[in-house]
Amino acid sequence: MTWWREQRTALIALVIAAAAVVGATVWLDVVPSIRPTDRVIEAESTVDIAGQTLSLGPTEWGEFEAPEGSRTLSVRLSSTGGFDASVCGPATLTETDSSRTWVSSRAGLDVSSDEGESSCTIESDPYRILLVFLVPDDAEGPFRLDIEGSDADVARFVIEP
Repeated sequence: MTWWREQRTALIALVIAAAAVVGATVWLDVVPSIRPTDRVIEAESTVDIAGQTLSLGPTEWGEFEAPEGSRTLSVRLSSTGGFDASVCGPATLTETDSSRTWVSSRAGLDVSSDEGESSCTIESDPYRILLVFLVPDDAEGPFRLDIEGSDADVARFVIEP
């Protein structure tokens, strides 16, 4: 028997492994880089995203009970709803000075749904949104509130509580 015949199983496994590595690299590194990048829409008080108009309302520190060493920052938004309204992605709060980022922790704090929705929804009528962020005591702001739209758009509000 020749060496090639003796090693054919190992060689086939090596070719399959090499193809898997190339495929994983393309899937994880190349494909995301060719997708359209997010378009950030800077907004002062209102923005059109996901088929609806979001308006920034009041913000309030410490409205809800928080664990020791942290506090809550409540952000209220209102939406016009609309015929073409679609669901938004997650809302994130980023401290501009340190780039620390938090996601809305409303569910973990057991905030009532009577206060409003926890994100953009598919509504044709106007509705309210309440985002509650649990931040450390030393977080003072200013903050960036980013809300992902249904496409590659991101609405960005500057919040200075």
